[in-house]
Amino acid sequence: MLTDTHCHLYADAFDEDRSEVMQRAVAAGVGRIFLPNVDLETWNKFPDLVAQSSAELGLYPMLGIHPCSVDEDWSDLWDRMKAALSIGLEADSIAVPKPMTFVGIGEIGIDLYWRQDNFALQQEAFLAQVHHAIHLDLPVCIHSRDSLGLILDCTKDVNFRGVYHCYGGNLAQARSIMERGQYMGIGGTVTFKSNQALREVLKRIGPENIVMETDAPYLAPLPYRGKRNEPAMVGKVAQCLGEIWGMSAQGAGDRCSQNAADLWRIPL
Repeated sequence: MLTDTHCHLYADAFDEDRSEVMQRAVAAGVGRIFLPNVDLETWNKFPDLVAQSSAELGLYPMLGIHPCSVDEDWSDLWDRMKAALSIGLEADSIAVPKPMTFVGIGEIGIDLYWRQDNFALQQEAFLAQVHHAIHLDLPVCIHSRDSLGLILDCTKDVNFRGVYHCYGGNLAQARSIMERGQYMGIGGTVTFKSNQALREVLKRIGPENIVMETDAPYLAPLPYRGKRNEPAMVGKVAQCLGEIWGMSAQGAGDRCSQNAADLWRIPL
């Protein structure tokens, strides 16, 4: 079974054919998709989407505030999210019709590529969400664009379960993440011809702390680069990882799916 640990399946890009996208995922061997949250708007899309979860394709929502969505009143939204994480979504609080269980906190982190104006707020929000994840014993999904070193430094004394989404760091950073018992999310960018450095890192560290993702609808792998990504394309990531590690695509996919099951503590 293949696991896509990071997919924005609620995105507008899938509005015209979401059911077909999910059918293609199942046909490609994908059995689980983890759904990171971005803001209040995406949170409100979860109930109808997650209701389509099935025995063939499990949809697992996470809840958090993306760093690019952090503003001056972020703590008000976060208070509402904390309540939902503890007791399920309440219809009278955010117009969501039914309760839901969240399996992690994310997509959270620090982004210094798209936004630097709210850096202090980003850091404050990130650490608050990490500490609440520790309190609830939930894993976190970390966005670390242009901020990986900073995040590793500010959490060096914080013990939490988590995955670094769209990992693109160096070997030393990868080993630091492994020493902390955390994981790296690898998606379509690993197939890009210009990304030999990441492939070399993955060859050195092996599959122990790697999970696969698509970040769909973004970052489609070769030969689909530049097109809309979707969960079925995670098989191309498995194929590339298998080539890196000297194993079959199925072997790489199975190992990464087991890693995801270990991280989220959801048995295969």
